[in-house]
Amino acid sequence: MMTLEPITISASVLAQMFIYLDSLKVDIDAFLRSLGIEPETVRSPDAYLPVETYLHIQDSAAQYVNDPYFGLHMGEFAQPGSWSILGYLMMNCKTLGEAFEKSGRYQRIIGNLITGRAELSLGKVRLVYFTPPHAPPMSRHCFDSIFSSSVRLVRTLSGLPLNPLEVAFVYPEPASRTEYERIFNCPVCFGQRENAMTLDMRMGNLPVRMANPSLLEHFEHYAQNFIAQMEQNDATAQAVTKIILARLDEESLSIKKVAREMAVSVRTLQKRLEAEGVVFSDLLRDIRQRLAKKYLRENYSVEQITYLLGFSEPSVFCKSFKKWFGVTPREYRDIAIALTPESAAYCT
Repeated sequence: MMTLEPITISASVLAQMFIYLDSLKVDIDAFLRSLGIEPETVRSPDAYLPVETYLHIQDSAAQYVNDPYFGLHMGEFAQPGSWSILGYLMMNCKTLGEAFEKSGRYQRIIGNLITGRAELSLGKVRLVYFTPPHAPPMSRHCFDSIFSSSVRLVRTLSGLPLNPLEVAFVYPEPASRTEYERIFNCPVCFGQRENAMTLDMRMGNLPVRMANPSLLEHFEHYAQNFIAQMEQNDATAQAVTKIILARLDEESLSIKKVAREMAVSVRTLQKRLEAEGVVFSDLLRDIRQRLAKKYLRENYSVEQITYLLGFSEPSVFCKSFKKWFGVTPREYRDIAIALTPESAAYCT
């Protein structure tokens, strides 16, 4: 089976976290050293951190300042520089719609923990966010932060008090929704099938107040070279994996659909995968297995997992899971909770 791409986060995202901690008068260097981390190792904006290191710093910081809504509050301190070159690229776009498009195209610059896709409907655009199948268990701070940061940047770029139409989270409703409603100023739903944010499509036509075509060209050229360098060793199987992750909730997902999206014939795609020792059906099953276990550890319901993994109904998913692992989804969840109580508690 293929080697999955390591998950990393740009250290520039930590800079945003540090601004928030500084506002609380936290001695950031002392805090990092208390975690066994030398400050200079995470201060360089060009550095990339293993996802485990980033999550350890984030969750420890939330506990250190006793803030159950740490991700939301961290997002309020987002600046274009918080998203490295991607933020500066967005800042020089002509419209918010163009900035959204660039964000999706070059999102890998700030990390590959959380990615997204856009779903268009009448007058609305729904941005759905998800994590790769081999991502470690995460607290709610990660999605809280990316949503809060996105809204903050939209307001900063436009100079207007813009709000989403709706924000949806997979995880259960917290003790209080007050901070969510204050920050997003729109309906906020919990226990949903997907982490998503819905926007008015007309928002895309609004101008970015600091747009500069010359700087946009410069930053986009830099971003293109940056991404090309990062992906030069990407295997066909990794490219296929990205498409599968974006379309996994489609029950009829097939190699034919993936090949069409990659603009190659099915036979060509099969040959390329075969050269890497990968069979499409095995890859699809492996991704579903990894995600099924991940979602169960994170306390998703069987109904949610059924939808997210593209199964026709819960009984089909449960039967497949028992065939894969020899236990039912409920039995696996009980085992996972017994073995890692701290992770299970984080996800509930």
